[in-house]
Amino acid sequence: MQNYKKGILALAVVSAMSLMAAEDKTIRVTTLADEDGENASECSLREAIKTAKLDKSYGGCNVGRTLRLDGSAPDQIQLKAGTYKIDRELVVESAIHIYGENVFNYTERSPITLLYPKKEALKTVIDAQGKSRIFNTVESQAALNIHHVSMRNGNAVKDSNIVNSGNGGALYVAGPLGIYSSEIIGSSADVNGGAIYAIGQNGQKTVSIDDSRIEKNKARQFGSVFAMDCNANLANAEVGLQVSNSSLIRNGSTSDQSIFDFCGYATGSFLNSTIAQNQTGGYVFNFVNRSNRALHSSSSLSLSSNTIVENTAKSVLLYDNIGAKLLSYNVLAYNQGKSCEYALNDGKPSLDQNILFAHVQNAFDLKGSSQCVLPERSKDQTEAQLIDLSSVSMSSVLSKFLEPAVDNRYLGIYYPRDNKTANDLVDVKGEGCEATDQRGISRDIGMTVRLSPDQVNSCEIGAVEIRNLMAGDVEDLKNSSHVELMDFYQSNIDELEELIEDQNTPKEELAGLKEELKEYQDLKSFTEKFQKYRAIYIDPFKQSTLQETLDGSSIVVTALNASNYNVTTKVLGVGVLVGEGSSLDVDGNKNDPALKCEWIAGLDRIMMYRTDGKVTSATDQEFCAYTLVNKNTNAKSSGVLAASFVNIAPIAKNDFYKISPDSGLTITVNPLENDSDEGDGDRSTAQGKPAFYKDTDGKEIPIRIVSLPSGVTLKAEREGPCPDDYQRETCYGGKLTFSVNNNLSQFSYSMDYNVFDADEMMSNTATIVLENTVKNTNTSSSGGGSLGVWGLFGLFGLAAYRSRRLFKS
Repeated sequence: MQNYKKGILALAVVSAMSLMAAEDKTIRVTTLADEDGENASECSLREAIKTAKLDKSYGGCNVGRTLRLDGSAPDQIQLKAGTYKIDRELVVESAIHIYGENVFNYTERSPITLLYPKKEALKTVIDAQGKSRIFNTVESQAALNIHHVSMRNGNAVKDSNIVNSGNGGALYVAGPLGIYSSEIIGSSADVNGGAIYAIGQNGQKTVSIDDSRIEKNKARQFGSVFAMDCNANLANAEVGLQVSNSSLIRNGSTSDQSIFDFCGYATGSFLNSTIAQNQTGGYVFNFVNRSNRALHSSSSLSLSSNTIVENTAKSVLLYDNIGAKLLSYNVLAYNQGKSCEYALNDGKPSLDQNILFAHVQNAFDLKGSSQCVLPERSKDQTEAQLIDLSSVSMSSVLSKFLEPAVDNRYLGIYYPRDNKTANDLVDVKGEGCEATDQRGISRDIGMTVRLSPDQVNSCEIGAVEIRNLMAGDVEDLKNSSHVELMDFYQSNIDELEELIEDQNTPKEELAGLKEELKEYQDLKSFTEKFQKYRAIYIDPFKQSTLQETLDGSSIVVTALNASNYNVTTKVLGVGVLVGEGSSLDVDGNKNDPALKCEWIAGLDRIMMYRTDGKVTSATDQEFCAYTLVNKNTNAKSSGVLAASFVNIAPIAKNDFYKISPDSGLTITVNPLENDSDEGDGDRSTAQGKPAFYKDTDGKEIPIRIVSLPSGVTLKAEREGPCPDDYQRETCYGGKLTFSVNNNLSQFSYSMDYNVFDADEMMSNTATIVLENTVKNTNTSSSGGGSLGVWGLFGLFGLAAYRSRRLFKS
């Protein structure tokens, strides 16, 4: 199911909520005011940070996590919605996670995925009002992680009396820093690091930015977004910058020298991000060795699946022969100033410069004012691994900049245009791009579409992947146990009903839970209604990618469901699939009348089954095709379903019978009464196929007694050799008569047994218990194969355990 999908896990969470509430160590901020101990009735952000350090209440804050063996476990600080205006920087002295108000709305679907929840704009703001930077971790080197917070208007002012003042407009850090689903907007530094300045002493420190927007930050010297200390403790500072799924836009000014400035032992990684409309008097990426900002030879810069356009700079990427550079699947073009520039040898990156610079499947300007000057390589290799955009207008391959909005996770992106030409950015036949795009959408690279090979998806160049309708092939389908499938649906129904009734379940999640409950209820009822013998149920929409289109400045997504698409099916045959497209064929039986493939309305599944109940041979597969057709546009795509029908083991259940001296400790029973072959489904749809094993003479003898207790004899209506690997054993059918040889026995007896189905598959092991009703006066022992009273209790426990195991399976 491609829907809500949180009920099963949520049940465990909700059931534990009362316990969690008692153990909740989150420090909860209750006031927007910037207080510092003067009000014991409210907890401010500043006081929460101090409480985390002190491990005791400060101001009006509750104590956080104090049971820390080494003091390293981070405290959790929860902010509420609103703007926190601070008058001076927040000094972090211990490891903390700061969370803004939840931005996920579980009553609405995401316009990107069409699933719950929808991500809304950030609701929590920390505003330094231009008075100071926002966070400082330099003295403590503590880890700081920020989630769902907009940080605004930080300002690092240069003070000649304070060392390193003027660095880090929003964040001045010497420990690990994580920025997740957050923003840094409008911060400035009098010196370096308009948004972030990092110091890498005492080992490498990593700055991670994910799913965030960094906008309108400035520094007067280096790094309007990011700069770092070059030296620490008489050695190279070690700092790693990892940026993913983010937009870094409109930063810098014509008077600064860089947007991202690297020195020391630096590792920079930019994945699936939009880096655009920044301006600088120098370089967007300053990755060179300088006399006053030395770059270690082991430094590296990796750019993968980014859209880097419309920046104004001397050059976007300034590089030399120090450190390694790796560029793959980037759009690096349409900038004012060079897109790439070599800093040495009069700007000529010749082979003798020994430059470590690898590039694969990028789109560059190779000529003109926005040229990317690449290291010298063989001409053939260069042409094979890039697209030259020199003579291609930006508007023909990219949309205009789409402002931050709900349909791009409030990041701001460019959307690629599919012109189906050799020099657009779509489907460049490579598979080395990032697995998801900037929005978190799977790129679905490598899906097999043998009926529509022209629709196969490959990498887009840049941060955003276009989703086009594509019905994927599904390999290795097999039928599963009908009983287990029904149990699975019912367990989900029970759990969802419990969640909905639970008073601890957040009200905003009820709509999605009720929707999911109805889907499971419909699946169960319609599957029971339409079930066939050994049927395979396929959700064609789950196997496919949906269609999205750019409508002006909005991305419109068409949901994959039966409301928007018609589904048709076709039997292809049994054998081996050969060819593709119009030449696709089945080498084997193309006209097998027993193979069926049907779209079942209501159930909203394709059902594959056979009317003769046969299993598929080991050398063959059974093939159907399905086609999705958009009801409005008639756009369509087809996929192949490749299946094997297998036998599902029969089900044996425990049997309990009472024996008494009144009947001579003899009883006649039929163990098959509660056993079945229902795992295969409805046998009436398979030409009346029998449930249990019959020998060559047509005798039904499916029961195999694993071991008969000593002192007990067995007579059966029918008997004969067991099938397959058990031919040396005797199997029984009809009514079985068990007799205890000693009619004065006071013991109960048990024996394990299996049953074989019509295809000679053996069931699980079940137990037959003969419970003696006479009072057992012999407590000293019980004969071989018999049970004393304590053994009987143990047996019942074992039987219950086995029943639970069968139920769970």
